[in-house]
Amino acid sequence: MIKVLYSDDGVVMLRPLTMQDAEEHHAGQDDEYVTWLDDAESSEESVRSHLADVEKAWEAGGPFYSFAIVADGKLAGTITTEVGREGLENNQADIVYGLYPATRGRGIATRAVMLVVSFLDQIPGISEAITRVNPENPKSRSVAERAGFEPMTTAEAEADENDWLSTRVSLVPAEQR
Repeated sequence: MIKVLYSDDGVVMLRPLTMQDAEEHHAGQDDEYVTWLDDAESSEESVRSHLADVEKAWEAGGPFYSFAIVADGKLAGTITTEVGREGLENNQADIVYGLYPATRGRGIATRAVMLVVSFLDQIPGISEAITRVNPENPKSRSVAERAGFEPMTTAEAEADENDWLSTRVSLVPAEQR
C-alpha cells in the first residue's frame, strides 16, 4: 500500500492522517470546513476520536482511507476515500475533501483529488470514483470538475441533497488489473 503520494509538480503530498495531526487539524477547521463535510469534527475530543478510527482503518486496510493533504510542508486539509459505502455500487469509491482557509484557492484540493483517484487504482474492483457535492457549494464542484469528474446525477433528480459527479479510476478495467 502506498504510504505517501506526491503530485507531479511536487506541490501537494498526501500521507495517512494520524493522531499526530490532531492539534493542527482541529486548529485548521473553520465554519466552511465543518459545514460541508459529512461528520466533520468540531471539538478536540471528537477530532481525537475520529483520528483513532482513521488509524484503525489504515491498519485494517480500509474500508476508508483518510489522508493528510500537505502543502508547503504544512497540513493543508484532509481527503478521505471510502469503499463499500451505502448507496454506491461495488465498483465505486466515495471521495470527500476539505481544505483549511489559508490553503484554499491554490489548486491544492484539485491535486489532492487527482492523487486519491490514482490511489484508488490499487484497490481491487474499484473502477469509478464518486464525489457528492451540495449545489450550494460551487467551489467543491469546481474542484471535482478540474480533477476530471463529470456530472452523474443531480440533487433535484434524485431527491438528494447532493449532486453526484464521477470519474474513471483507471483506463484498465477493474477486472483486468
